[in-house]
Amino acid sequence: MVSQKRMSNGEPKPPVGPHPSTIRVSAQYVSQAGVEQQLEQITGDAQERSLAEAKEDSLRLQGVQWIDVVRRALHLPVRTYTTACTYYHKFRLAHPPGTTTGDGYLWSDAAAASLLTACKMEDTLKKSREVLAASYNLKVSAAHEQLPADDPIFEQPSRIVIGLERLVLEAGSFDFRSRAPHQVLSKIARSLGKGEDVKKVHDLAWTALTDIYRTFAPLKHTASTLAFATLELAARLSAEEAVLQRLQQVSMPAWQTSRAEIMETELDSLDLYIQHTTSSILGSRYSLDDFLRIRLALNKECNDKSIPRYCVAPTPQAPTSQVQNGHPTPVSPPQPGSTQQSLQIPASAPEYAPVVGTGTLRFMLNPQLAKNERDQVESHFKEEWEEYEEEIEVPIPRSERPAPSTGPPSSRASSRDRRTEVKGEEPEKRRAIDERRELDRVRERERDRQRPRDRERDRDGHRDRHGRRYDDDRRRYDDRRYDERRYGEERRPREDRRYRDERR
Repeated sequence: MVSQKRMSNGEPKPPVGPHPSTIRVSAQYVSQAGVEQQLEQITGDAQERSLAEAKEDSLRLQGVQWIDVVRRALHLPVRTYTTACTYYHKFRLAHPPGTTTGDGYLWSDAAAASLLTACKMEDTLKKSREVLAASYNLKVSAAHEQLPADDPIFEQPSRIVIGLERLVLEAGSFDFRSRAPHQVLSKIARSLGKGEDVKKVHDLAWTALTDIYRTFAPLKHTASTLAFATLELAARLSAEEAVLQRLQQVSMPAWQTSRAEIMETELDSLDLYIQHTTSSILGSRYSLDDFLRIRLALNKECNDKSIPRYCVAPTPQAPTSQVQNGHPTPVSPPQPGSTQQSLQIPASAPEYAPVVGTGTLRFMLNPQLAKNERDQVESHFKEEWEEYEEEIEVPIPRSERPAPSTGPPSSRASSRDRRTEVKGEEPEKRRAIDERRELDRVRERERDRQRPRDRERDRDGHRDRHGRRYDDDRRRYDDRRYDERRYGEERRPREDRRYRDERR
């Protein structure tokens, strides 16, 4: 049996020695349930949460737009942009608004820190001052108002960005594995053949893939899934049915993807183009009817093939009705005395909560290696024992005979002393003479109780047949032979008076 060591009061016994540290395994992908679980930290009310999520979407889109504009000004490649957006999304999920760390920074500072981290990862090195100077120079139109990177005005913002860089790395669990979805997109497009139609679809899909990093789709799916989804969306927008048919004939398991994942990614892109048209690149090139037409076709396919909206759907919180421009409100108020079921954290949700006061926080990429280390450490903090049940006969020792009593003889002992039972021995049998004596004593007490009181004049000096005198003050029979000291002072005046009467 294995159990945790506990103290006598039942509390867990504190470990001896230093803390073995805390391990956090990098979660490269997260499901929609995990994303919504992190966003639920903003607020608990349904309607307030809807407003907070809308604000969060706006800040997320502004941050990605800032990264895109600044990286174009710095002439950074698209892989730096995709890596920076991934870090920015993870940072926003790890530190949402309403928390201690979430309210202590601006979205622009977080975007600058994410872009700075991506530049170091993709070997497109830029200093924090250069990133801030590029952002500042985009706001001014005149050339003489632009500032160089070594201007003192960027000293304090540069320190803030460098400080946020550590939080960005922790949010990404120090996972420096980068993905190149645009390269995968080009490989899949080359497998479709050559032609102007394929080139047209490829160029449009390249832009759609850049737009899709404004959503959480890159955190949920692989690069091949993103490439397939954007190619299909581009083929539908350009009405290239031949390219679309050839794309659907490509083996999806060979690219480690599925139709459900591709459909989820396409619907996420359409939500971006329908709800935030001006915040995307392709949103302003096509009309809203084109996106709605594609959305209806995909919804029909999902219904016919029973494809869910999300591969890992979040748990519904409560029945809601879409009122007030789509803000979910409860259908009926909760009944008094009822308790709401707390949502369980899905297994796919990343562990973003920082560990405070529990030793060193370490990051690992291999989950199996982390599990083996945890098991090895826990073996030193658990004790093992085996329980056996065995019946043993224990003889009861015979008590010794008590020592003889030093009191009065048995003839004068009281009936209670004679009836006392000794453990392990039979009680002594009562004799006939003892019963007669006890009966005589009872009769004598009854006669004394029923005897009428003597008159006041006969009480003084009255003695019974045993020579005992009735004491008026104590109301009891007193034997002169066993006279005690406390009665001496009370009887002395009477004895002196009796002596004077006898002399007369």
